[in-house]
Amino acid sequence: MSDLELRTEADAILAELVGDPDGTARLREDQWRAVAALVQERRRALVVQRTGWGKSAVYFVATALLRRRGSGPTVIISPLLALMRNQVEAAERAGIRARTINSANPEEWESTYGEVERGETDVLLVSPERLNSVDFREQLLPKLAATTGLLVVDEAHCISDWGHDFRPDYRRLRAMLAELAPGVPVLATTATANARVTADVAEQLGTGAGEALVLRGPLDRESLRLGVVRLPDAAHRLAWLAEHLDELSGSGIIYTLTVAAAEEATAYLR
Repeated sequence: MSDLELRTEADAILAELVGDPDGTARLREDQWRAVAALVQERRRALVVQRTGWGKSAVYFVATALLRRRGSGPTVIISPLLALMRNQVEAAERAGIRARTINSANPEEWESTYGEVERGETDVLLVSPERLNSVDFREQLLPKLAATTGLLVVDEAHCISDWGHDFRPDYRRLRAMLAELAPGVPVLATTATANARVTADVAEQLGTGAGEALVLRGPLDRESLRLGVVRLPDAAHRLAWLAEHLDELSGSGIIYTLTVAAAEEATAYLR
């Protein structure tokens, strides 16, 4: 199949994915480069692009193309449960059968295992904590490692030597990468990686599999601003919020270090 034919097929899948009835949706140039690297060249790639750029479109389009060519299911390592639900809904729009295994749906694990073994699942979304589960490692992981058609690592900065403290279970991904069958493409995606982390993740992806393709774009978003105010303690921080929230336009995020601090701030502001 020529590059033009493959790209036409990829754009048609994208149109289904984004719900474009006119079929006018087109992959961005770097999206297409990533898809072509995964499907045609069976390479490992790292995509560092801002939130909203369309990283999920890359792996869903690549999944559909690979499955049509006889590859096994895509395994996506994703740390965010809400994002998993959104991804399952998006996949279904494009006719991609997606299932999840995470801490919120233990009652579905057994049936999901069966669907994977019978080849009835196109995409399996797995939380990184499942990689540390004895049952998962013994029942499903060996089969996945042998049959996976594409491995996707979302929030890939967490596998970096500089970033895994956020989600330490990402460390097990190195073992899974090493156990993949030769020629299985791997896609790592993140919107959070400086040059040092990007180089570190790319090096780990490329180990024993050739140099990884790195596609990096600008990460700034004009609609977002970050502000820091230094205050001596929690009481002063809460007082500052109460005094200034009405002055701030639009919507925003208040970051706290712990769940307890988040609940305290919420209760105080209510």
